[in-house]
Amino acid sequence: MVTNRSAVVIGSAQGIGRAIAMRLCAEGHSVTGVDILEQDRGEFADIVQADISEPEECLRVLSRLPDVDILVNNAAILIHKPTAEFSVKEFDQTIAVNLRAPFIFCQALAPKMAERHWGRIVNLSSIGAHTGGISHSTIYNSTKAALISITKNFARNFAYGGVTCNAVAPGYVATAMNSHVDEQQLDTYLKQIPVGRVAQPEEIASTVAFLITDRAAYVTGTTIDVNGGWVMP
Repeated sequence: MVTNRSAVVIGSAQGIGRAIAMRLCAEGHSVTGVDILEQDRGEFADIVQADISEPEECLRVLSRLPDVDILVNNAAILIHKPTAEFSVKEFDQTIAVNLRAPFIFCQALAPKMAERHWGRIVNLSSIGAHTGGISHSTIYNSTKAALISITKNFARNFAYGGVTCNAVAPGYVATAMNSHVDEQQLDTYLKQIPVGRVAQPEEIASTVAFLITDRAAYVTGTTIDVNGGWVMP
């Protein structure tokens, strides 16, 4: 079992990111939590409040980090509105948080991991990367599809240094990001999910935790779908 590694979870204040961070802490890792929201220090080795939509803020976060062995890119925004109503500003903001920031963190940390001959990168994608999502989440799902492409590229380029890079694509998860879904829409979703329920954040965290172990050392460049059988690419 891999323990006592230095980890950073980008987007760690709530939901899936919080569950991942707490799981890594419980497994003995030293975890830095990064989020735009305030968060309690708790079990974290360190916390950094930052707006990662700004490249300068990403660089500030990087300057605070120790030698990182494990990078989890979880931070994302979902602007819920019809495709035809998206502004260019909203498009750029979504790209900045969901795609540019993960790339900046991967680009900065993967080479250093390779120099130390061990590293794990997990990028949180989405079921919408496969389906295109609904019209109200077009830009979000486009970024999640692009993140899978970035994941494959880093997997290919840094495997020589013992670095794996994978994506996890959750389906519907009981988090604040999905709080806009009303009861009728949720019932429609549940009828399409073979296991008949939504996921809990801890179930996504379990998948991420596996990818970090040495048992997953031969798994790289792949996307693990955790959606209860809703979509089977």
